[in-house]
Amino acid sequence: MPADRKKTSERPKAAQVKRTRQRGGPGVSPEEFLLLKKPKGDLILEIKGERVSLTSLDRVYWPGENITKFELLCYYLHIESFIMPFLRDRPAILQRYPRGIAAPMFFQQDLESAPPFIKTARLINQEGRELHYAVFTTIGSLLHFVNLGTIEQHPWHSTIKHLDKPDYLMLDLDPKAAPWPNVLAVALICKEVFDELGLPSFPKTSGSSGIHIYLPLKPTNKYESVAEFSRLLAAEVATRAPKIATVERTIAKRKSDQVYVDWMQNARGKSLAAVLTARAKRGATVSMPLSWKQIEQGVKISDFTVKNVPALLKKNGDAWSDFFDQRQKLKLK
Repeated sequence: MPADRKKTSERPKAAQVKRTRQRGGPGVSPEEFLLLKKPKGDLILEIKGERVSLTSLDRVYWPGENITKFELLCYYLHIESFIMPFLRDRPAILQRYPRGIAAPMFFQQDLESAPPFIKTARLINQEGRELHYAVFTTIGSLLHFVNLGTIEQHPWHSTIKHLDKPDYLMLDLDPKAAPWPNVLAVALICKEVFDELGLPSFPKTSGSSGIHIYLPLKPTNKYESVAEFSRLLAAEVATRAPKIATVERTIAKRKSDQVYVDWMQNARGKSLAAVLTARAKRGATVSMPLSWKQIEQGVKISDFTVKNVPALLKKNGDAWSDFFDQRQKLKLK
């Protein structure tokens, strides 16, 4: 038997995902759900042909702001049309806070059980284990994950159709101790570099402490090539502004004013917080899509929360509405 086939046969196999029985009884529509006033306990949400079991609706997810699971579910329902294009058909890394942000969190990549409407993908992780990853498909799937405590949404950078070929590239501007104006300045330098290459760039707040810069791509290059291109972009940014930007990974070797231009998340199986995801951070902040004009005017992380983002999107529109229309075909080795 060839060595590669033998290795495959010895690979640890994932157990089948157990399909849980769905609860019977009447459900509520999304419209009825959104009209509820401080509901408690459990119910069934019937949405687009799927019955989503939602439990402990009065559980507080953000103690400081007294924001509940119900309010987070309402947030995702309100922004469905904006967030789902960035989640649909992507494997999910579930970062679960079942008791809210003040309690322990854990990551889940291997799905052991799920209702019938949850799609899974059998993938091999870096240790060679075969795992059943959950896959974002519908708003029902997203709400199911949120019900499990997945406050933040962390999709892969590629879809299940092109698992080895990402359809966007990103740079993560991480300030650590650097002042916020430096983050905004480095973001504008990123734009300058992208503009000179004739490439579109889309900024968003991380919702935590930094700024993310995205480049939409056609899924034609493998992760390794995209990662190398992102490394070159980050190095160019750091070269243009060495006093405030760096690609030095070791925190102790960075100057306090330097923003880390992190390109290393461009790898198969890694993830950044999705655009418009809520963050498990104080203030219930959101990773907000921005225009470059907003960056120039001095936007702040705290400007965008689960409380105000739906209204802001309705009033101002989506700064990333043409993101996937701007996908680039990079000619990389």
